[in-house]
Amino acid sequence: MNILKKVELHIQELKLLFEQSNDDTKNSTLNSLKDLFEELENCEGELLTKLKNEKFLLKQKNAIIDEYIFMTTSDKSGSIVEVSQAYLDFTGFTKEEIVGKNHSIFRNHDMDKKIIKNLWDTILQDKVWEGNLKNNKSTGEEYWIHTIIKPLYDINNVKIGYTSIKEDITTKKRLEEISTKDDLTMLNNRKHFDYSIKQKLSKANSEHEFIALVNIEVDYYHEYQQINGTTKAHKLLISISNMLADNTKDTKHEIFRLSEFEFAIVILNQSDLYIKNFTDTIVMETKKLKIINAESKTSKYVTLSIGIANVDTKIYNISTNDFYNIANANLAKAQTNGGNNIEAGINKEYVKNLKNIDNITKLPNRSALVNDLSNIKDDAMLILLHINQLNSLKDLYGFEFASNVISKKANELKNILNYKETHLYNLNLQEFAILITNKNLFDKYFLLLKHSILMSNDSEENDYDNYLLSDFTAGIAYGIQNIFNHADLVLQEAIISQVKYKSYKTNLSAKQLQEDNLNRLKVYKNALHTGKIVPYFQPIVDTKDDSITKYEALARIETEHGKVVSPYYFLDSAKEDKTFEYFTRQMMQKVFNIFSKNDVQISFNLTYENISSETMVDYIKNRLDQFGGDGITFEILESEDILNYDIIENFITMVKTYGCKISIDDFGSGYSNFTNIIKLDIDYIKLDGSLIQKLNTDDNVKHMISGLLVYAKNSKLKTIAEFVSSQELADTVKELGIDYIQGYHYGEPKPPEYYGLKC
Repeated sequence: MNILKKVELHIQELKLLFEQSNDDTKNSTLNSLKDLFEELENCEGELLTKLKNEKFLLKQKNAIIDEYIFMTTSDKSGSIVEVSQAYLDFTGFTKEEIVGKNHSIFRNHDMDKKIIKNLWDTILQDKVWEGNLKNNKSTGEEYWIHTIIKPLYDINNVKIGYTSIKEDITTKKRLEEISTKDDLTMLNNRKHFDYSIKQKLSKANSEHEFIALVNIEVDYYHEYQQINGTTKAHKLLISISNMLADNTKDTKHEIFRLSEFEFAIVILNQSDLYIKNFTDTIVMETKKLKIINAESKTSKYVTLSIGIANVDTKIYNISTNDFYNIANANLAKAQTNGGNNIEAGINKEYVKNLKNIDNITKLPNRSALVNDLSNIKDDAMLILLHINQLNSLKDLYGFEFASNVISKKANELKNILNYKETHLYNLNLQEFAILITNKNLFDKYFLLLKHSILMSNDSEENDYDNYLLSDFTAGIAYGIQNIFNHADLVLQEAIISQVKYKSYKTNLSAKQLQEDNLNRLKVYKNALHTGKIVPYFQPIVDTKDDSITKYEALARIETEHGKVVSPYYFLDSAKEDKTFEYFTRQMMQKVFNIFSKNDVQISFNLTYENISSETMVDYIKNRLDQFGGDGITFEILESEDILNYDIIENFITMVKTYGCKISIDDFGSGYSNFTNIIKLDIDYIKLDGSLIQKLNTDDNVKHMISGLLVYAKNSKLKTIAEFVSSQELADTVKELGIDYIQGYHYGEPKPPEYYGLKC
C-alpha cells in the first residue's frame, strides 16, 4: 500500500477513536500516534536510502556515459548546453570552447549543405534524424561520425532541445575512400566513376539539367614509358593529375583516373562556352609543365587529347554507356587531329546508333550484326571467332583482366582487317564476328583467317609475368539466309573437335551430312553413357533488391577432351536416337541430388516430349516422392510442338500436389496461345530473351512487353526477364515492373560449386 495512503487511514481511524474515547483510551491513542510517527520515520529513512541508491546509480551511469559515449545536448536553437567528456577528449576541444556554441564549430567546410538542411527540416518536425557528418577536430583533423539526433522534452511534454548520440566511423570512411581512390594519383578511380556517373546522370535526367563528361588521354604515353621507364612515366601521370586537381579545386567538378593514362572530369550545369574555356585552360597548363616527350609526333613536349560530351538531358535521355561513348568518340577524333586537340559536340545520328556499340571494345555489338545481316542482298561471308581460355582467365584474374584481353584482341583484329572491306563486331565476352559482303574478298579473308588471325600468339604476356595462350577458334559460313546460325553451328563443332576452324557448306553430299550427324551423335552418346551430362546453374534475381531467389539448372555436355558445350547442337540427334528421355533423366537425377543437399530453389526445363512420355512422368513422380517438390519449378517450353494442352494440364495438376511451381518458358516468342495458357495453373511466365534484348532498341518490342506485363499482372502471374546482359537493360526491365531477372549481367551458367552449392 502507498505510504501516504496508509498514514491517511491511520489518522482518520485515530481521530474517530479520540472523539469517542475516555481519558485512558485517549492516552492509548496518543501512544498509537507516537508509534505511527516512529513508523513514518522508519519509512522516511528507507525512502531516503532508496533515493540515495538510485541517485548513486544514476551518477555512475552518467559517469560511464560521460567517459565513453559521444553525446551532446542542445537547446531548441541548437546551442550546446552539455557535452560528454568522451566527445571533448576525442575532438580536443574544452567544455568552455563548446558550451553555448552551435554544432557548426565542429563542421567541416566540405560538408554538403543539403545534408544540414535535411537535418534541421527533420528535427524541427519533432522527428529523429540519423545520418553521417564530416567534422573537424580542434587540430583541424577531419573525422566522420554517424549521428542520431532526437528531440528532448520536459515533464510537461514541451520540447526543450535535442540530444545527439554520435559514433566514430572515420576508419570505415577511410577504407571506403581507399577503395574508391586510385593508388598512384589518389584521384577517384574507375570503380567510383562507374558508380558516380550513373548517380549524376540519373539526377540530371530527372531534373532536366546539363551534364558534361570531359575525357582526357596523355598522347604517346606508351612510347614515353618505353623510353623513360615506368617510374618516370608515373611521375608524368602524377604531374598531370596534380594539374587537373589544381584547376578544379575551387569547383565542384569531379576528377577520375579511368585507366593507365586516361582521365575524366564530370561537370554539372555549365554552358559549352564555359567548358571550352575550362579545357583550353587545361591545355595551356599542360604546356606550362614542359615535360619533354621525344617520341611525340606532334610536339617536343607531352600533350593531351580531350573529348567532350556536354549533354542537355531535356533533349537526350541517354544511358551511362552512351554518355561515355559520346565523349570517347570525340576523344578518338581529337587523337587523330594531333596533340593538345579538343573535340566536342554531339552527332544526333551517332547518338541514335549508340545502342549498338559494345562498351568494352567500342565495336558494333550483336544487335548491330543482326541488323546488318537483315539488310544483306547478296551472298556474304561471316566469321565467328571464339576466344579460347577466356573464362579461365576471368575466373583466375577477374573481369577487368578479361576485359583487357578482349580489348587487346579487338586491337589485333583492327590491325589485321581493312575497315573499308570488312565489318568487325564484338558479340559478347568471348566472341567477335567479321562480316565480308564483297564476294571478291572471300578468299583473301579466308587466307588472312588461316595464316594470321588463327596463328597462336605465344608471346602474349600478362601483368603477372605468365605467358598465356588466348587464341581463337573460328566458324565460317557463306550465303544470305541463316548465315549466323550456320556459322555458330560450325563454331561449336570446331570447339568440340579441337580444330582451328570449320566452314559450313550448304552443298554437302548426303554422305557428308550423315557423317557429320554421326560425329555429333557419337560425342553426345559418349557423354550420355559416361555420365557426362552435367548441370550448370544460373541465378534468377529479384528486381526489388537483386537478391538471388532461385537458380535455373541448365544442361551441359562434357566431352572426352574436357570441353564443356551446350547440348543444343545434339538435341536433334538425341531425339532421333530416342535417347532424349535418358538425357533428361540423367540431368534430373543430378539436379535433385544437389537440391537435396542445399536450401535452395531450382528451376528445371521440360519439353512437351518429356511431359507426354508416361515413363518420364513416372520418373518425375518418383523423384518428387523421394525429395519433395517444395522449391522446384518446372519450366515448360512454350512452342508449336505442344499438340495436346490436356496433357500439360494433367501434368501441372500432378506436380502441384507436391508443392512444385510452374513457369512457361519463352513466353511471347511467337507461338503464344493465350487461350490455352489461361487455362493452365501456372505461377510464372518467362519472357522470351530475344524480345528482352531489344527493349532498349525497339520501341515496338517495348510496347509489346508492356502489354504482356498487363496481362500477367491481371492474371496474378510473376514475370521473369531472361538474357539480361547489361546494367542498362536491367534498369529498363526494372522500370517496366518485371519481377525477376536472369542473364549474364547477374551471373553466367556455372558449375554448382561456383555458386556455393554442395554436390
